[in-house]
Amino acid sequence: MAQVVSDTLESTDLRHIILILLLLTCTGALAQQKGKAVKGLGVEQERQLAETFFEASRQKMLGNLKEAAVLFHDCVKIDPQHAASHFELANILYKTEQLADALPFARKARQLDVDNEWYILFEADILMNLGDVANAIVLYQRLIKGHPDKPEYTYELANAYLFAGKLDEAIRTYDQIETKTGVSEEISIQKEKLYLEMDKLDKAVAELEKLIAAFPHEQRYMGMLAEVYVANDDEEKAFKVYERMLANDADDPILHLNLAEYYKRKGDFNRSFSELKLAFASPDLNIDQKIQVLMSYYVLTEKDKRLVPQAFELLDLTIAAHPQDPKGFAMKADFLYRERKLEESREAFYHTIKLDSGRFAVWSQLIQVSYELGDHDAMLRDSETALELFPNQGIFYLFNGIALNQHERHQAAVDIMTEGEIFVKGDSYLHVQLLSLLGDSYNALGRFAESDRTFEKALAREPSNPLLLNNYSYFLSLRKESLEKAEEMSKRSNLLQMNQSSYLDTYAWIRYQQGEYADALTWIDKAIANGGDRSGTIVEHRGDILFRLGRQDEAMDAWKKAKELGEHSDALDRKIGTGKLVEE
Repeated sequence: MAQVVSDTLESTDLRHIILILLLLTCTGALAQQKGKAVKGLGVEQERQLAETFFEASRQKMLGNLKEAAVLFHDCVKIDPQHAASHFELANILYKTEQLADALPFARKARQLDVDNEWYILFEADILMNLGDVANAIVLYQRLIKGHPDKPEYTYELANAYLFAGKLDEAIRTYDQIETKTGVSEEISIQKEKLYLEMDKLDKAVAELEKLIAAFPHEQRYMGMLAEVYVANDDEEKAFKVYERMLANDADDPILHLNLAEYYKRKGDFNRSFSELKLAFASPDLNIDQKIQVLMSYYVLTEKDKRLVPQAFELLDLTIAAHPQDPKGFAMKADFLYRERKLEESREAFYHTIKLDSGRFAVWSQLIQVSYELGDHDAMLRDSETALELFPNQGIFYLFNGIALNQHERHQAAVDIMTEGEIFVKGDSYLHVQLLSLLGDSYNALGRFAESDRTFEKALAREPSNPLLLNNYSYFLSLRKESLEKAEEMSKRSNLLQMNQSSYLDTYAWIRYQQGEYADALTWIDKAIANGGDRSGTIVEHRGDILFRLGRQDEAMDAWKKAKELGEHSDALDRKIGTGKLVEE
């Protein structure tokens, strides 16, 4: 279908060129009948010119610029006074960024056809690009003289003066436009900027006042005037403008934003916040402007917690004013997450994806919150949905694998993480996290060789990752395999991350498996002292070590405490029931 359209357009252009050719041919024939040539050319030359120009135009239309340029050169050879061929040559050179070479042809075209405004404008454009502003100005002035009814040429002249740094001339030129077209935003604001650049504050103010007088109900113009006063440290005059704006439109949210900044500069923070709330309550204030303010609050509240209630009040106003926009809910979720209000944060994230399910970052943060809440059902459900929406995002394979492991669906975890590994290889942190979890899953399935290979693969990428070193060494200790290697890795993990109860427990358990019970007790006590007293597994390990040291009563006390804490081995009840060490 596209090719048919293209052919149709091409045929239309060709028909136009054929019409031109017929006109030229007829003109040549008429001249021949009268016994003289057009423009001093013979009839045969006229025919050659027409045919060559036609073919040159066709080649140009087809995009064959080199061929077209050669043919237009041939036209100039036939008739050095042929303005159109000079123009076309200049145009081709211009398109190929050969501006210096284009200029002589453009100038010749303009000299041959002095009344052609397009030729004049084209030469002026080339001159501007070459930096010859003075000669371009001469041409723009000629255009204005010849076409006083076209203000666009006066705009071009003003731009040329600006380019040359002649600001006074530019302003006078804008005045000429204004005389013809009346007061306009574009001209007045441009003049105001120029006056400010020239340090002529009074004239800049007068220009804005003139604009305000022409459009008395346009708040923006008064706002611009207030900004000029603020920028020049004249708060009193700025406030007088704000009063005019209040009289004009008391509900203008931008005005209330400006007033909030005004009172903030004055140190009146209560009044500033009151104005800010008026701005935020308005649905007419763009939500992106509100988000910018809230982002500044996010930074400020990290240092000054007294501002946190204000931030949440503004967040609620934003959501009330824009209930169908996900940005407000997402921002509130971020604030709640930072304040560790995880349940409320998750609810706000759910609102966000309900309004816009295509936000990868929101899904990622939502599932992260569920992970921190220990809600593995929600993790599983939401990660499955996220994988449908973002099948190329590796983090969702990791989240899904974590949830499946927690549900003891280890084979499913292996399958999803094996599938997802390709999507995390570009992110070292995610890749190692996924491999570590995959190694755990293989271990849970009793596929120990694959588990070991996976941990080795992960360590090859991050040999100093303490989590990898700890988990790998712990699994080896449980199987009583490669205990020297396990001891070395566990020792490194404890050096890399000191006072970590689970890492200390691993090293203690390796020493236990090596029969070094006294040393094992030293390390398990370190684990207990660093928070391990809240872990059933660590307390149970301590009981086993104490039993091996002949301290059965203390061992029984530890086992009973582990029972209360939960998260213990399946053999714990038999240990308590028999008073003897039972190993799985």
